[in-house]
Amino acid sequence: MIGKNKKGKKDYDKAEGSPENVKDREELAGLEEPGVEVSEGKIKKETGSEFEVEELLEEVELLRKELDSYKKIEEDYIDRIKRLQADYDNYRKRTLKEHLEHIKRANKNLVEKLLPVIDNFEVAIESGNRLNKEEDEFFKGVKMIYDNLMEVLKKENVKVISPEGEEFNPETCEAAVTDDVKDIRDGHIIEVMRKGYMIGDFLIRPAVVKVCKKK
Repeated sequence: MIGKNKKGKKDYDKAEGSPENVKDREELAGLEEPGVEVSEGKIKKETGSEFEVEELLEEVELLRKELDSYKKIEEDYIDRIKRLQADYDNYRKRTLKEHLEHIKRANKNLVEKLLPVIDNFEVAIESGNRLNKEEDEFFKGVKMIYDNLMEVLKKENVKVISPEGEEFNPETCEAAVTDDVKDIRDGHIIEVMRKGYMIGDFLIRPAVVKVCKKK
């Protein structure tokens, strides 16, 4: 019995005195018992860990500020790109408008040069109608050329101003004569003495008209 107890005690003491258990007891004692000093190595280890955490936090803060700076730079670039895109769109629209205006002016000059020819065609056709030349082959040829010419001008957005019976418009008409006609309302056009022409919004030539003016 005695030998057995000694052996058991010996095993217990061995277990209790092992380096691992002694170290664990010392650490537990340092954490649980007040007034017990913690080893210098443990303090250094904890201090070093806190320092590393502070460094990481500072680094994170620096990275956050750097990210904010890059975001601001990105926003500035995006804003500049949007302004450049808007400027380019305005430039493209302005250039296209100027190009179209140039084409209209060029066509206007061309039509102005053709107006005397058109007037002569109309005088010839009117004379042929008065002389009953509708069946004459030459007259038919003249009328066909006139119709073809007017069709070409129509495709080029040329409009004929012939406002007979309409109210006088000083923007597109020029009053050459006034008369008091019973069946025509005051300020309305009695007769178109010479047709006017427009191309788009450009007035090439105003219509010359006779206007009713009541006495």
